[in-house]
Amino acid sequence: MKIYQNSNMAFEGTTKIYAISDSHQETRKTRAFLSKVLNESKNDNNVLLLHCGDIFKGIYPKDLERSSFIKMKEAKPDLEMVVTLGNNDFGFNKESLDYLVDTVKKFSSKGIQTVCANIFNSDGSRPKWLKPYTIVKRDGDKTFITGFCIDNINTAKYGIVPKKQMQVISEIQQAILKEKPDNVIVLNHDYMPVSKNLVKTCGDNGIKIDVTIGGHDHDFVPPDTDLNIYYPQSFSDSMYRLDLVNNNGCKEVKNVVMLTQDNLDIDKIFKTELEEYEKTSGLLDNIAPYTLHLPKQYSKPCPLGSFLADEMMKVSDSDIAFFSTGFLVKPMEYRPDSYITNYLFKKTMIADTPIKTVELNAQQLKEVFQHALKTNGYGSSNPRFLQCSNNVKIEGFDNRESGIWEVKQIYINNKPILDADSNPLTGKYKCTIDSYIADGGQGFSVLQNVEKSDVEINKKNVRINDVLMNGLKKAASEYPKGMQYPQFELVELSR
Repeated sequence: MKIYQNSNMAFEGTTKIYAISDSHQETRKTRAFLSKVLNESKNDNNVLLLHCGDIFKGIYPKDLERSSFIKMKEAKPDLEMVVTLGNNDFGFNKESLDYLVDTVKKFSSKGIQTVCANIFNSDGSRPKWLKPYTIVKRDGDKTFITGFCIDNINTAKYGIVPKKQMQVISEIQQAILKEKPDNVIVLNHDYMPVSKNLVKTCGDNGIKIDVTIGGHDHDFVPPDTDLNIYYPQSFSDSMYRLDLVNNNGCKEVKNVVMLTQDNLDIDKIFKTELEEYEKTSGLLDNIAPYTLHLPKQYSKPCPLGSFLADEMMKVSDSDIAFFSTGFLVKPMEYRPDSYITNYLFKKTMIADTPIKTVELNAQQLKEVFQHALKTNGYGSSNPRFLQCSNNVKIEGFDNRESGIWEVKQIYINNKPILDADSNPLTGKYKCTIDSYIADGGQGFSVLQNVEKSDVEINKKNVRINDVLMNGLKKAASEYPKGMQYPQFELVELSR
């Protein structure tokens, strides 16, 4: 038996763990899972409830989602609750960041711990409101829990910056050796390869991670049972329940079950305000019949992306439109003889940020699209990817040696804006964009540094969610049922 440096070997017993991730304000489903935990843990006081980030950016109000966890803690004070932060928890603006900080402080006052080891102030210090790890002591055992967030948050202008997990793992390993816990749990809001690397890196240094809960990936991620890495499905679609058993210092993860939303009841402590909100907000009301087939891809052109971009272009009378792919959450595929409800709409579009226009020349447009496609190109996880109006066509080479997808030509309405050597031709183009990239989000410095104008109707800013909703309402009279909307083109040239 390998003896790890962090082994205390003092505790014998079982810690029951429930884990969710990326709940994204799906409060009805979140509360259904919390109700199940509450019911099953009535007679057990060695229970951990873990959340692996992205509580926020979703359908129900932030306050309602936040209060779910507070109500849970109040209903069962001896339940240990630990959460980490996801990239969407930081939001797109200062108000969202302030709300997150307030949430962490409120959670702490109620006994809910928030940990994230790779979030720092811009001066290199750790934020006073956030801990890199916590120690949970229960029934004679000592559990070390730390967390990490994927590093693509855009809060540097507010004094908060992320580091990559490997930049801080040595510090966390030293903390584990110092604390000598019985159990080590990691909450990693990042993709599976990163979670595997964390477990293996620690293992190579004689430190055993007993359980890793993963997050961020919105596609189903099968567990790695050899390394004990588990990814609950996003939007509170599933929750893991498992037992961490310690017998004479020998660890074993047993009784792993992935629970779904089938036939789950909501406890009365969660129900009243939830139903009141659904009724008063009209969340379940119909808004438009399903007409178009609008599949969605995160880092590739897709019908849903081009439909929204085209609607942005129409409402602002611009030449082209593009927006950050992260604004689209779920596809809106055609359902015959069915209606889009407010709830289903919000599953697709959560944000309500304004749209803006900007005048760009060909060189600036090339720089924008080059930045959008660099490193990952149009792979499965490129957060800089831009969804464009369908009058756009981009040609280029995937230069894997340099890690850059090289833009060679851009067409607008089938007309090239670059010459044969990819140099810019003359002319300017009115572009409609979202306010997130307009402010430099995802590193779009070209857009941040040029003059922009608000898009207004009747002296009110036009917001991206209203553009999509109005487009869907008009679709029934403009398109045949079941039509798949055309998407813009991204063409990889052969050398």
